[in-house]
Amino acid sequence: MWQDPSRPAARPVDRAELMAPRTQIVTDRNAYLGQGRHDVGRRISDDQVELFITADVPGSLQREFIEHTPEFIALHDLGTAASLRLLTSLAGAVGSRVQRLSIRRQGHGVALAVLQFAEMPLGDGSQVRVYATDVNADAPTRAQVARVLLGHSRLGVLLVGELPPHALAGQLGPLHESLMRGSWPNRDLLMVPLGSGASLAGHAAQLGAGSAVAVQVTPQADKPRQAWGYISGAWNRQQASAGNQRTLNTELGAAAARPQVPMSEAPTQPMDLQPTAPPPPAAPPIPRMATPMPKVGGTTGWQAYAERCLLIKGAVASCVFDVHTSQPMASAGGPPTAERLAQQGSVLLGQMNDASRALGLGPARAEASVSTTNHHLILRPVPGHPGVALHLVVQASTGNLTLARMQLERIEPPQ
Repeated sequence: MWQDPSRPAARPVDRAELMAPRTQIVTDRNAYLGQGRHDVGRRISDDQVELFITADVPGSLQREFIEHTPEFIALHDLGTAASLRLLTSLAGAVGSRVQRLSIRRQGHGVALAVLQFAEMPLGDGSQVRVYATDVNADAPTRAQVARVLLGHSRLGVLLVGELPPHALAGQLGPLHESLMRGSWPNRDLLMVPLGSGASLAGHAAQLGAGSAVAVQVTPQADKPRQAWGYISGAWNRQQASAGNQRTLNTELGAAAARPQVPMSEAPTQPMDLQPTAPPPPAAPPIPRMATPMPKVGGTTGWQAYAERCLLIKGAVASCVFDVHTSQPMASAGGPPTAERLAQQGSVLLGQMNDASRALGLGPARAEASVSTTNHHLILRPVPGHPGVALHLVVQASTGNLTLARMQLERIEPPQ
């Protein structure tokens, strides 16, 4: 056959290449998209997971749990609102943020329900989700989703606040009925009293009576780290009986090693402000769960305010502090720790006032923003509360300083 001499000769066919082509065909769509884990929803960002459904939320979520059989922990509030605060502490301990699972109708953008969870590292290198049953949805959906989460969890945790015996019995009644229906895969419930737990043993016995579910009661947990110690301990006992290494670290402060922030990036040491006096000595490192979990149900006003500020895009830490004593009043996220944010916030505000007086400009308004290579620091007084200020740390790569300051103006402080 004649061949044009100006064209290169055809390369001989390599049989080995034909048998093992460079382009591989992946038959598993989940593996192709990096969703090989048996978790519910498809990840769309570092802290966002989406699930599209065609039926009702509780039924669709239950079918997902049956199909993927994930192992997770569910936190359920009884007479308190501590589950979301505990999630915030868990996420902060491993250097992440509370994540969201948005459940949407196929073809519609509005979320029917939003579940919040944190992912905690296990001894074998994998992770386990810790869900809160405090779901953002209408009341009937919220109650049904809570039962689905508890029923399909590997460990269900009931965080019990200060409730009169009759009120606690009224809340446990529907849960007992669900246990008795027979379609309850969960076999372990843990009751963690945040207040007095003197009468919980009797309620626990009644809750598990006639079912295959073992209900255990822990000692009183005054702080999040104590609650986590009981929860992780119960999980580890489950895993030990199953003969595997998927264990949790019971010390929340040591749940994951956190790399130290380089001095050039440390938001508490801005390069353009030189202190006129040495700053107060730094407090020794403490676990990030510094905010105590109140015994009585309900989120404190300052804690709720700090958590709302942390919802601003790019925010990684927020702290409300007393300007005069340099002591934190409430905090969310981190690092840095609440104590360090309060101390350095007071130092920076004092330096600005000193500089303003030295320039003959009079006292400075106690509000400022400082930008480093990787972070923005926002310091502002809390309106209506003299002597109280907010220190917010925003990541420069994901947040916008101007937008963050505008959003702070819209967040109402506690009255």
